[in-house]
Amino acid sequence: MPDTARPQLAPDRVSFIEILGHAIANITPSAMATVTISLVAAQGGLWTWAVYLAVGLIMVLVAAQVATLAREAPAAGSLFVSVSRTLHPMAGVLSGWAMTGGYLGALLAAPIVGGLFVSKALRIAGMELPWPWTALVLAGVSWALTVRDVDLAARYSLIVEAVSLLIILAIGVWTLWQAPPATPGSDQGAFAAGPFFQAMTLSILAYGGFETAANFGREAHAPRRDIPKAIFAAVLASLAFYVFMAYVELVGFGEHVRELAHSETPLSVLALREGLPALAFSSDLAMAIAAFSATIATLNSLGRLLYSMGRHKVLPAALGEVGRHGTPAIALHGLGALACGFAIVAGLLHWSPLAIVDLFGVFTALGFIMIYLFAMVAVPVLQRRRGLSPSRPALAALALAGPLLLYVFGENFWGAKGVTLAAAYGFLIYLGIGGGLYAAWRRRSDLPAAAFLFARDDD
Repeated sequence: MPDTARPQLAPDRVSFIEILGHAIANITPSAMATVTISLVAAQGGLWTWAVYLAVGLIMVLVAAQVATLAREAPAAGSLFVSVSRTLHPMAGVLSGWAMTGGYLGALLAAPIVGGLFVSKALRIAGMELPWPWTALVLAGVSWALTVRDVDLAARYSLIVEAVSLLIILAIGVWTLWQAPPATPGSDQGAFAAGPFFQAMTLSILAYGGFETAANFGREAHAPRRDIPKAIFAAVLASLAFYVFMAYVELVGFGEHVRELAHSETPLSVLALREGLPALAFSSDLAMAIAAFSATIATLNSLGRLLYSMGRHKVLPAALGEVGRHGTPAIALHGLGALACGFAIVAGLLHWSPLAIVDLFGVFTALGFIMIYLFAMVAVPVLQRRRGLSPSRPALAALALAGPLLLYVFGENFWGAKGVTLAAAYGFLIYLGIGGGLYAAWRRRSDLPAAAFLFARDDD
């Protein structure tokens, strides 16, 4: 059972709007507009906007299952606790371990992305700044904010992400105003089911990160009300943003959809094509700002997950310690030092930022998929335990999102090669370590596995 004698996270600290900003910062919708739409457009063509719409509606079903579990167990490690109680403690430990790997991948990659885009923006302005310096600053400032005050960190994450999105939306509106309507060629506008489905598998993880709202279960003003609302709002807001920006970029490239599919930074390409380097600078700066926001949000989420797993002694109990500012200080200090140290090492060894993002992106993607699958299975089980038939949204999520998520999970193995494939198998090894953690935890006579099912203190 968790040790309730120690100080816990302070309740009633984080508002609904701050939780919403935190969830959107973890989703990082700015990345779609500035970078990842190219991958989806390569398959979706002029139907790319419809791809994001279809996937977004499916992810609303997934969000409904996560929101149900978040309402059931409002805790710092919400899904870790609720999956343990609903399915089995081993499933809970594996879901918590998978989340840890996913968030850790995002934490190590986000400052690197921020540093890369700051360097790109300054290069447009005729200046040079090595990306490791900026990455180190982003990681260090995020570390200081998250340790100091949870509501301050959440507020900064909200403000920074809002600035990023406003810059992107301003560029989108300008593009829509300047560009003529898209007039697709015969091979670009025709609908084809195969490429459309492939584009869906590429875009589904664009919505990943909304579940991090549940990690404020201990500190939210009204967790059972605000966290489910924030989860739904984050997914719906991202859906609207994705559909709009996908349409904008398709219109901006017009008949040259193939060029969009091969562009690494489509918004910058559009701006430079029109002779507006200031707009290209703003696009890169928006992505850097979004990376900063994501670093703060990921530190907050992962720190609270490690706190919860430390309180339950699945991980070292020291991670469950609360500092004088009412935050999980030991966990956050360790994560902050790791993020800063990694930026230094990556810079000294001249590692490629894009290779780093590819490597850790696999861990993040597979971690997200696993926790969504656990959540979708847990909700019908929870409803049956209460004598209810599984709800239609729960069954629809299993029928629609389940196969799609499993397919995307498998693609990291049969459709990958090189570093990406190695990272995918590394994730399986990482899960095996998680299974060993459960076995070691289960053998402890003072921590019976059933304690998760009956614990009154969620943290």
